[in-house]
Amino acid sequence: MGKTLTLAAPTGRAAQRLSEMSGHEARTIHRLLAFDPKSMSFRHNEENPLPTDALVVDETSMLDLFLAHSLFKAVPQRAQILLVGDIDQLPSVGPGMVLRDLIHSERIPVVRLTTIFRQAAQSHIIQNAHRINTGQFPQLTPTTRFEKSDCLWLEADEPTLGAEGIAHLVNEYLPRHGIDPVRDVQILSPATRGDVGTRQLNTMLQQALNPPGEGKTTLARGSGAFRVGDRVIQQVNDYQREVFNGDLGTISRIDLDEQEVRVQFAEREVTYDYADLNELSLAWAITIHKSQGSEYPVVILPLFAQHYMLLSRNLLYTGLTRAQRRAILVGPTRAIGMAVNRVMDRERYTALADRLRGSEDSAV
Repeated sequence: MGKTLTLAAPTGRAAQRLSEMSGHEARTIHRLLAFDPKSMSFRHNEENPLPTDALVVDETSMLDLFLAHSLFKAVPQRAQILLVGDIDQLPSVGPGMVLRDLIHSERIPVVRLTTIFRQAAQSHIIQNAHRINTGQFPQLTPTTRFEKSDCLWLEADEPTLGAEGIAHLVNEYLPRHGIDPVRDVQILSPATRGDVGTRQLNTMLQQALNPPGEGKTTLARGSGAFRVGDRVIQQVNDYQREVFNGDLGTISRIDLDEQEVRVQFAEREVTYDYADLNELSLAWAITIHKSQGSEYPVVILPLFAQHYMLLSRNLLYTGLTRAQRRAILVGPTRAIGMAVNRVMDRERYTALADRLRGSEDSAV
């Protein structure tokens, strides 16, 4: 009799990517555990475990203690678990550093993939990611030498100049090199505020990439607006609609009479009432934290000292490794150096590894 294999990931985008790479269905952990909004609990738990013989979880570095606890409780006693992840990325938004602590506990078997294959080894994105991981400054190629590298740098001393530089990249530079900024480009910022924060960048990018036009219905909301064709991101877990924090979609229809907005996500279309639109934000630019579990053909990373409290090696590494074909860093070398020299996980203290080391029974 064949074994039952289950694939899961923390976010919708990560699950979609896992499905594409594996050829098998993958679900978000929330959908896998079947969250019940009435009882505010998961249907699958220790009394009602998952019907599986083997569970593979991708992007495990994103798991916080609460979600990991719920997931592990729902795994049958004799089932095998394979956790896949990168502890050098940003830690989970919620408490804990589950993957790091499981590895450091030395209570579970660990395999580290260290070989860079020929095609990847030629990528300056991959080379610079490894340099950053070891505390070395990345090798920066100016944007004037587009054909020389897949990892480029646009120097800008001030955030206002950085915002202007990003506008130039999406309006002129990238289209000139055959890149569609609407389809292929994602701006990843360390923060929401400031000249190169997601809020101001989204206002600028909406006007540049999805301006008002015939057939593009626009719904004003507060100081901003949503428009048909806008890229948007879900900001909170909505268990009724089954869309979750970090899910990306595109506005497919706006009904001004009904005050409704329809968003096409990866798996299905979801309708929002006007009162629920605070769950959505424009996503032409998103934070690096929100990008975890996703990949994009082209990534633009603004890095400036105005966000010095957030700059870290983990942040830069995570943002850079979201890029599949091209990455462009925007900012001064000083800010890039600040990010390379600061390691985030030294500033989060946990006890899981110690508790696992102190347990008498095997952790798995």
